[in-house]
Amino acid sequence: MLIAEDKTSPASSPIARAARHAASAPQAPVHAAPPRIEYTATRVLPAARLALQERVGVVKSDRSPLAEAFRMLRSQVLQKMRADGHRVLAVTSPRAIAGKSLGALNLALAIAADFDSTVLLVDADLGGQGLQALFGLEGAAGLGDHLLRGTPLPELLVNPGIDRLVVLPAGSAAVAQSSELLSTRVTRELVAEMKARYDDRIVIVDLPPALDTADALAFLPLADTTLVVIEEHTTRMADMESLAELLAPFELVGSVLSQSPA
Repeated sequence: MLIAEDKTSPASSPIARAARHAASAPQAPVHAAPPRIEYTATRVLPAARLALQERVGVVKSDRSPLAEAFRMLRSQVLQKMRADGHRVLAVTSPRAIAGKSLGALNLALAIAADFDSTVLLVDADLGGQGLQALFGLEGAAGLGDHLLRGTPLPELLVNPGIDRLVVLPAGSAAVAQSSELLSTRVTRELVAEMKARYDDRIVIVDLPPALDTADALAFLPLADTTLVVIEEHTTRMADMESLAELLAPFELVGSVLSQSPA
């Protein structure tokens, strides 16, 4: 054998010296790959991602000003929420604007791109005017079906082919008594369950405009904090003042300015 033919002592052999040198040399850093999640119970619908790519104003994985703006917003929101131990973020606006649901979606996409976070994006506009259409999920069962008919949550969740992002659609049909439904014990239990299931999960809840319906006010006591979306040039000062008064009892993480569509 080669070792038997070596006449030097084991400690002074070239092999031993090389091993000692390798052990003492600085080691190159090991770069972990971004964590991937295999969705086995949650439905994976890559067509939803394709639908998003067709939407104007949806952030992409690039260095565009829009993508960088939402990365900055993500950092600010996550730092504040983690410092305060918050998990559930409500998103609303004074009145109906095109940018509210788009802002909630873009923030969710930016957080999902963070390797240490997962996102559950909830469409809580039970009137059918929120996120659901952005994903091409019109008519899909969702939150309303769970609250009204007890449809199990795992049957409703959708992964749109995007790592670390799960979506809960609003539901298969508009709900007339949506504000009453959002203030029920079933809703409280659902929010508690969503908060407790995963330590790294941020729950973003897209609510209807706070001054147009009673839905936001019904749900806000269940949220840890709120982000307000204001549309540039169109949101009236009187509405902002009314919203500030309405949100006074609740935690507010901040506001974001959305440009009106061209």
